[in-house]
Amino acid sequence: MTYYYNHFRKPKSGNFLKVRDLAIESRAKMPNPGFVTATISHPQPALGSNIIVSTTIFDSAEEMDKVLDFSDSNDEILERIQEVDTLCESSASVIGQVLHNTGVPEGFTPKICVRDTVTAADGKLGDLIAFLSEAIQPEWGGVPRSANISVPIGRMNFNSIRATFFYESLADMEKANMDLLSNTAMVSKVVELRAAPQVRVVSRVVSYTPRTS
Repeated sequence: MTYYYNHFRKPKSGNFLKVRDLAIESRAKMPNPGFVTATISHPQPALGSNIIVSTTIFDSAEEMDKVLDFSDSNDEILERIQEVDTLCESSASVIGQVLHNTGVPEGFTPKICVRDTVTAADGKLGDLIAFLSEAIQPEWGGVPRSANISVPIGRMNFNSIRATFFYESLADMEKANMDLLSNTAMVSKVVELRAAPQVRVVSRVVSYTPRTS
């Protein structure tokens, strides 16, 4: 099963460009597919604006284990991470498991990343995962996009999952959202299965390394 490694960094004042560029440079040294995003719209702007998130994709837990073991014993990698982190107010990592993935359309270049955190009602986690995994499959609004359903392996609420969507522009995101909101049956089903309204963070994709094979 596919896994991802997220590294969240909040740059100190005046260090945004340095952190962004170093995060891109550091992520580019990994042979795995992945991307770097910069938050452009956060539900708590004073806390979550200008967050740089580096994401690296692994095809299996075994592959991630190998990289983590190598990183633990490689001072160069650890020093590279520390170099970026010294420019930040905070730095944190998250490992997650991808439960369902739509794949990436041919020639697709993501520019917008939408991360929705959804918390299932008690006893509805399996139903919510199954429903969202099916719901993200068809195209919305006639625009290309990529999507996945995932869960962080460490989380405060075991019923929380993440739905992530990638678009080539804000205009495409708007078209998809309008199409989705007009589907009353889908919206009603999500409301039925969730415990509370989902939380959304929108980011700009500043670097993207596609899968090569």
